Formats: sequence, C-alpha cells, structure tokens
Amino acid sequence: MKIYFFIFILAGLLSVPATAQIDSLKTVTVKVFPAIDIEQQIQETPFSVASKTFKNSQNSKQQLSFDEYLNGIPGLFVLNRNNFSQDLRISLRGFGARSAFGIRGIKIVVDGIPETTPDGQGQIDNLTLGIIDNLQILRGPASLLYGNAAGGVININTISEIDSTYAQVGYVLGNYGMNKYDATAGIKHDNGATIISASRTTSDGYREHSSFESNQFNIKSTLNFKNQNSLAFQFNYTDSPVALDAGGLTLEEVNENKRQARSRNVQFNSQEQVRQLKTGISYQQRWDNLALESYGFYSYRDFDNKLPFESGGQVELYRNYYGQGSYLTYDTMGSSFQNKIQLGYALAFQADQRQRFDNLNGERGNSDFNQLESYNSYGFYLVDRLEIGKWNLLGGLRYDINSLEADDRTLASNSNSRNLNSWSGSLGFNYELSVSDHLFANVATSFETPALSELSANPDGSTGFNPDLEAQKSINYEIGFKSQREKFEWNAAIFYIDTKDDLVPFELAQFPDRTFYRNAGSSSRYGLELFANTAITNRLSLNASYTYSNFQYEDYQLSAENLEDNQLPGIPKHLATLGFTYDQPQGLFIQLNSTYRGKLFADDFNTTEIDNAFITDLSASYPIKFKNTKVSLIGGVNNLFNSSYFDNVRINAFGGRYYEPAPGINFYTGLRVRI
Repeated sequence: MKIYFFIFILAGLLSVPATAQIDSLKTVTVKVFPAIDIEQQIQETPFSVASKTFKNSQNSKQQLSFDEYLNGIPGLFVLNRNNFSQDLRISLRGFGARSAFGIRGIKIVVDGIPETTPDGQGQIDNLTLGIIDNLQILRGPASLLYGNAAGGVININTISEIDSTYAQVGYVLGNYGMNKYDATAGIKHDNGATIISASRTTSDGYREHSSFESNQFNIKSTLNFKNQNSLAFQFNYTDSPVALDAGGLTLEEVNENKRQARSRNVQFNSQEQVRQLKTGISYQQRWDNLALESYGFYSYRDFDNKLPFESGGQVELYRNYYGQGSYLTYDTMGSSFQNKIQLGYALAFQADQRQRFDNLNGERGNSDFNQLESYNSYGFYLVDRLEIGKWNLLGGLRYDINSLEADDRTLASNSNSRNLNSWSGSLGFNYELSVSDHLFANVATSFETPALSELSANPDGSTGFNPDLEAQKSINYEIGFKSQREKFEWNAAIFYIDTKDDLVPFELAQFPDRTFYRNAGSSSRYGLELFANTAITNRLSLNASYTYSNFQYEDYQLSAENLEDNQLPGIPKHLATLGFTYDQPQGLFIQLNSTYRGKLFADDFNTTEIDNAFITDLSASYPIKFKNTKVSLIGGVNNLFNSSYFDNVRINAFGGRYYEPAPGINFYTGLRVRI
C-alpha cells in the first residue's frame, strides 16, 4: 500500500465529525517528566509527548514483545521483535538506531526507577508486559532530565491502583511453539495496593536456532499515608536460560530458505543467557508549597553469550548497577502567575566484570580477555516552569560528571580511564491559542557516551578502552501544534537535529561477526511528525500517524570515500500507521493496527536498500462473566496479510549479512480468568 494513502487518511481525519466521547480522548494529566515534579496536562507541555493507557486493551494482547505497546506513536520506529537474543531495537527520531543489541540512546524508566544504565545501555527483557498500565514517550533530546543517552524517554508505569483484591491466571499459545503462562494477584489494602505477578514464556522461534525461554517474577507495593507522603517498593527477578540467535543472512540465503539460521551461528551455538535481579524504593513527601521525592535502587545482571566466531567468542558479564536520586520542588503562586522551581541530583554507578573466552564450536575455551569496567555518573540539575497567562515556559540546566575506568585483570595490565563530562540544557514555551489549541516550541540538547561494551570493543584487538571513540552530542530545534477537543485530537511537530560525532556500528573482515563502533563527523536530521485520533461512534475510534525522516550525514569520510548527504541507515524516510479500535463496555474488544514502513538503507554507503513493507496485526478479546469470575477469551493474527519483509536489519554487517526475515501470517489464542 502506498504511503500517499496514509497521508490522505490522516489529512481527511481533520474533517471527520466525531460523535461521541471515548476514553482515549479524555484530557490526560501525567507527570510528563518522571524525574521532576512538573505535573501538567500534555497539551500544556512545550515538548512532543505521547501518552498511552492499556486498561481496556491489555487482555487482547499476546504479551510477547514490548512493541505491541508502541503502535501509532510518530517518530518511533521498532525493529527486531522476533530475535529475543538481541532485544528490540527502538529508535526515537533516529536515536537508538545504531544498536547491535539492546536499546541505545533512549532512556527507559520503569515505575520511576531508571532501567537504562549510566553508560546508556537499556534492556527490557526483564519487563513484565502483562502488568503495564500506561506509558509516556518524550520524543527528542532530554538530557536535562536524564543525563546521558536521553535522545528520547520511554516512561513505563505498571499497575499501582486497583478497585478491589483480585487474582488472575492466563494461558496463551501461538504458532512456532509459543506458550505463555501468567499469574497476577492484586491485593487492596487501606492505604494502597500490592501487585504480585509471575510469568513463563517459551517459543521454538520462527527460524531455525531461534528458540527462547523467559521466567519472570515481580512485586510492587504502594503505601499512601495521611500526611501527604507515600512509599513505593518494587522487586523484579528474571531468568532467561536460553535465547538462541539465528543470525543475519545474505539475500541469496534468504531466497534459498528464509527460515534457516546462519550456519556459523549453529556451528558456534550462538545464544545468550540472562539472570537479573532488580529492587528499588521511592519516597514522596508533600507540604504546603514544597515537595520532596527520592528514590534508590540496586540491580544485578548475570549475562552470558556465545557469538559465531572462535577468538573471544564467548562473553561472561557480571554487572552491579545501583543509584540514588532526590529533588526538591518549590511552588509559588501570584495573582497572575504560577512558578515551580526544582533542584535535584541523580547518582548512578555501574561495574561490569567482563570476560571473553574462545568459542570452540559452542564449548568454552581459554580466557583471552578479563576486564573490570566501571562507569560512575553524578548529575545535578535545576529546572523551572513558569506559567503566566496563556504562556507556559519550561527551561533548565544540568551538569553531568561521567567517570569511566577499565582495569585489565590479565597479565598484560593495560588499564586506563576517561572522563566524559557534559552540560545539558533546554528551553521551551507553550502558548494557549484557545482552550483546545496550543502552539509550542523548544530547543534541547543531549549527549550520548559510548557504552562500556562499545568502548571495550577495540578494532586493533587490544584491551582497555578505544581511545578514538568520543561522545555523540545533539541539539534539537522543534516547533509544533496540539489540538484536543472532546471527540477529536491531533498534533504536528517539525524538528531539526544537529548531531556531532554520531556513533556508528561496523564490522571488520579480520574480526567477522564482531561489532565495533566509530564516530561520523556530523549529521543533520529533518523531520515531520503527525498524529490524529477520533471517535467515529461511541464504540469505534480511529487513529493515524505519519513520520517523515530525512536523516543525512553532513561530514563523514570513510575508506577514502566521502559519505556526505548519504542517509543514516536503519531508519525509513517514510513511516505511517493506521489503527481501528472497537471497544464495547464489558464486551467485545477488537484492535487492528497497520504499519507502512518505507525503504531504508542497511549500510553507511547506501549501497543496499531494504524494500518497504506493509504490516497489519489484529487482536481481540471477549469477556464472559460467571458471578464473581470473568473469563476473557483472547486471540489475534500477526502479519494478517502475510507480507514478506525483514524483521531486523543488521547495520553495516560484513559480507552482506543484513537480513533477518520476519514470520508470515501467524496466530495466537488463549484465555485469562479473573476472580
């Protein structure tokens, strides 16, 4: 389907006469920036923010991949939903597109606790999908709020408020041997609630050598006291003993058999194993015009993987990650203004004990790398929000001290350290044109240091940090418009981002299958984001989005070739979504989501172009009540029209191994019982 069809649909929504109110169009008041106490309606913020809630749609989801919760958000692009050894590759305005595994350049926050490590690595393999209640997504640089690697923010909130005590069990099965078992208990008490959940997910995978298993346990307890203070506790444990990696294929191999695994990945038994424990506590105290919020957390991650090569092809990593942050907010109000000023700090400490062993066809050989890597971060910030009449101004300044050290534990002893400190700031305004319409603009900066795993990957094969790798810095200019009426809302944003020293992945012939990183001189990113949502009837709603991304290298010399004006790989120039939701209260729920993904390049040289794709998913649920018991029948179809496309593209892969084929049409069904 052509992109013009989606543009036509989106434009046409502006004249649709909505006739009823639906939940998704209600005015949403959220803590837009969870790191600071600036609660306000999304319409009044001077930044591009999207909010989604899942109270009605949660039961219809397969709950297999986090991308099920990200449909329809402009500026956001997802790859790699089916390779559970590599995790989702999420990008916001291009930030995060470089990731070879995990999430880079985007700050992930779960229930107010940072999930992203101070060096900028983010994983969501420990996220219990079934208890997600809502999320907010801030598009564009936000280092003022979160420091390193905040090209965008995904703030995830799990269930914290319930009407009564309940218990729920569920089972979902799908194609390719997919089985998911889950159990959740919500305990209502006088001053809060406790949510306990457990799940087990297994799958044989669509391709050969792509099976995985994940077991999760989660507790969250919230206590609200009478003197305007509250306390929240969370605990999470994840055990994923196996997630096989089928690897990237050449186009010839795809045409021969797209379900096959790369032969070297099978030969070396390429895979990962993860065990992670995370616990955190947060406290909030409010007085008349003063508020204090504080949090602390600890996370331990035990990670092993096998890569498809011999020398150093097995990695063993033990990570300790902990931190603490606090902020004070002072609120003043006059006859014509309201002002909130906030002073805060965020401390984060990461220690990675990294060892590499030879991979002898899947068996562990001799150790050839043993290094303790640390990343200590100290961030201090001041933020102010001033509301005068129809004007809403928000700005601030932050300074981050980032101290990195690599201590070689081998006899070679090649230890070194680096400091990658940075100032960040932003300034934005929002002007109320009418009760429903707002104009906004902002200037914001971000910085992104290389992750420890990226710094320790030296192209010359030595230990220590790569001395040639520098931090990536960006400045974002944006202007936009937001309109929200009772039954119809739409918004638009135009942005320009200037980036210096883009971090770019690549591979070398002498180290096949191993990813290294380099800095490109600079890049420019021009973009347009459109979104609309309308109620067609009191049960049927429609939403659509369109993103135009013209992201180019401005100064990039590689292998004696000038790559100026080349497109950044891994990001389509055109991206559009169209979604329909039918929601009968206490009855049938159906959701249809379609995505058009334009062509994108697989390499910096722009010699390999990946075809466009049209992907449609359908999900549904139907509740049946038996006195105090509710049985929800669920089902869905992924890739409804059996499109042939690539689920993941391995950027700058050596030997043309860019392609990871996506499954064709596949189904799931199951039930969830709640008492």
